[in-house]
Amino acid sequence: MTPDEPEEERTTLRRPVPGVLAAPVVHLLDIEATPSEPARRVEIGPGPLTIGRGAQSGLVLPSGDVSRNHCVIALHGEAAIISDLGSTNGTIVDGKRVHEPVRLSIGARLTLGPFTLVYRSGRAADFARGEEVEKDLARAGRYVAALLPPPLPEGPVRADWRFVPSANIGGDGFGYGWLDEHRFAVWLLDVSGHGVGSALLAASVMNLLRVHSLPGTDFTDAAAVLAALNDRFQMDRQGGLYFSIWYGVYDTRSRIIGFGCAGQHPAFMIVPGEATPQPLWVKNPAVGLAPDWPYRRAEVAVPPGARLHLFSDGAFEIITADDRQLTIGDFLPLLAAAPQPGLPEPERLWQAVRGASRPGPLDDDVALLTLDFP
Repeated sequence: MTPDEPEEERTTLRRPVPGVLAAPVVHLLDIEATPSEPARRVEIGPGPLTIGRGAQSGLVLPSGDVSRNHCVIALHGEAAIISDLGSTNGTIVDGKRVHEPVRLSIGARLTLGPFTLVYRSGRAADFARGEEVEKDLARAGRYVAALLPPPLPEGPVRADWRFVPSANIGGDGFGYGWLDEHRFAVWLLDVSGHGVGSALLAASVMNLLRVHSLPGTDFTDAAAVLAALNDRFQMDRQGGLYFSIWYGVYDTRSRIIGFGCAGQHPAFMIVPGEATPQPLWVKNPAVGLAPDWPYRRAEVAVPPGARLHLFSDGAFEIITADDRQLTIGDFLPLLAAAPQPGLPEPERLWQAVRGASRPGPLDDDVALLTLDFP
């Protein structure tokens, strides 16, 4: 365009192209699953969405703790406003009962009786892409879960476990099995980060360990196994990912377990007659951080009737309903608590963890593994 072109023509070229409009904003509520109701998603708008247990509500939540007409969400422009309708038990938004209309922020958590609803807002195309990512995460989670070993209810080593993946899929994994007639190996690992990459790295390590596929490695030597993994999985060759791991080998003849850990918190052994769990730990860096590290191991006698607990940090690094961050010190007393008849030990621990955590999906995977030595 030259300076002497008509001003009207220059102005016309600056106008927006007709028909090119921003995609509309979509407003959604994700209703998290309860013991009696599956998870589901509902759209808000354009008219007000009344929520309650009554049949006339736009969103029915069947519970005696939800009022017939509990609350309403209405759209004002691109804002979603929630108002309580005089409910008996109140409308809770991000842990606080609301008495006046409140604008919902993206990710706001609504508590109505036993139900938790999460508010989402964005473009439809973004939600479609998010759903594809969620499908990929679910596939990765199922792949990792398929590699977990079956429980061992009988024998000189008895094993049981509980594995609960987080909404974002972490990198937890574990396994166990006989190396020969007398030696039994067990491990638990935790890959850094979350998502498909972490899950697939965990699966790769689990596959190598369960089929003993590290050439030239003595799988009865914990230090040798850690060194071989460190040589193979340096983080600069794994997209910046690394992992912590606890690995041990129990010999039924000597009743000795030799173990090593790389960047992982201890496993804990409960010995009959002792009230305090015994930590099994050796200081080493996580796998992938330091090339050619001389990993160390240790060993300990396993008395008859002892129980060994391995667990991921997702079991104790939880946020409580009152927004407190728990630590391993809060979790350890659970290990020494009396078993519940008829309830597997990992399930007992999981119920305690779930009961202490705030409602909603977990922030990290929870892996709980228990070995008993008759």
